Amino acid sequence: MRLSLGTGPLPRLLAPGTPDWIGADGERVWWAVNDVLFVLDGSGVTTAQLPDEVATCAVSAAGCTFATRYGAMRVSADGTVGAALSVDQGEPLGVVPGADCVLVLSVPEHSLVPFTGTGAIPVPDAATRARFAAPFQTGVGMVWIDLDSLYRMGADQRPQGLGRASGALALTVGPSGALLVALDDDTLCAAPGAPAVRLGEPVDVESARFSPDGLRALFADEAGIQEIDLRTARTLRRWEGTLTPVGYAPSPTWLDEATGCLTSADGNVVLGGFAGGGAALGGDWLVGPGGAVWSRSTGERLRGGLPPGVTATDGARVLVADDNDVTVLDGASFAHGLSLGADEAVELAAIVDDEVRVQTSGGALAAFSLDGTPRRREPGADWLPEVASDADAGLSEPDEPSAVRVGGVEWALPADGVLTVAGERWAWSIGGALYALS
Repeated sequence: MRLSLGTGPLPRLLAPGTPDWIGADGERVWWAVNDVLFVLDGSGVTTAQLPDEVATCAVSAAGCTFATRYGAMRVSADGTVGAALSVDQGEPLGVVPGADCVLVLSVPEHSLVPFTGTGAIPVPDAATRARFAAPFQTGVGMVWIDLDSLYRMGADQRPQGLGRASGALALTVGPSGALLVALDDDTLCAAPGAPAVRLGEPVDVESARFSPDGLRALFADEAGIQEIDLRTARTLRRWEGTLTPVGYAPSPTWLDEATGCLTSADGNVVLGGFAGGGAALGGDWLVGPGGAVWSRSTGERLRGGLPPGVTATDGARVLVADDNDVTVLDGASFAHGLSLGADEAVELAAIVDDEVRVQTSGGALAAFSLDGTPRRREPGADWLPEVASDADAGLSEPDEPSAVRVGGVEWALPADGVLTVAGERWAWSIGGALYALS
């Protein structure tokens, strides 16, 4: 099968830079970098100057509330800085989202202080001293573990005991009080307004991504990803593979690490080109970073979805080697093994003229024709060309790359989240870029 390296639709870059905080309310994305706030919606970008760097933040339909070391303020959807609250004593505030995004946890007063001026809401002192304490992602309230007991305080402003949480290792809180608690050998689950139930097995709760209503959650396990009903702790669906949960946009979405694609529950690829790989240069092509092929002259992304592994290119075709499996993307593909030996893995590779040359972990060097026919094998000859370099094309961090730089433009690598805003799917990445995917 011949694989085309032609151009295709690219995601639109909406916001560069590494954000200190990201949030969304279903109509817009709030993007804070240092003391500047970017508000993005379908019509463009609005900026607002904040008095200091953001510590914590919460979003609602009324706007966004930020906490800094000086206090807290609300910024409306049009970027206007509105009501502000200052605290004379205590640590920086932590914002707890409310119905109109106005409640703030004040330390050391142990109270929730609304912007509305209706008076402070007392909070049990233990909630501010607990080993694990976290606010809801939406709704009014917080969750904490005090002396192995799990509590949740919601809109009625009364602590609700959810049961024992002996040996708690981690706590993750979702919308309106949804939560997952990792125990030594089990997991506590709870949907908004429901008591906690036990899953019966330990899971990676810190990888959890909650549905918008807080009734379901995705999380990683040894086999891949599973989705659970937080009301019953029943597994709804399971997907196998090297998968990382991303979120709901609007259905379950994950990153398939083997293919480098963001994939939805119905099997559709949301966005590709995220797999890792060593950088390779040849002609006008840069190959490998982000599992993609880039034009060094224009910065254009020519192809995505390359699997991870050792890469090579001569500017006309691409080679990807994963252990002792080698594939050439020009219509020819090698059989598994390439006569390299079961215990040998490809460490270096190159396409030279009309042949493929590889060096294995055992030190052997072998040459093959482009159709996979073995040509020669030599124990120590040095006939692999040195890897070329280019000052204007490469990885942001060679050891743990978060972006690739091509033609003066930086492109982010793996996406860290996907959400639907104003009818569009948007993805953001650890590398700091926000894309519109549709």
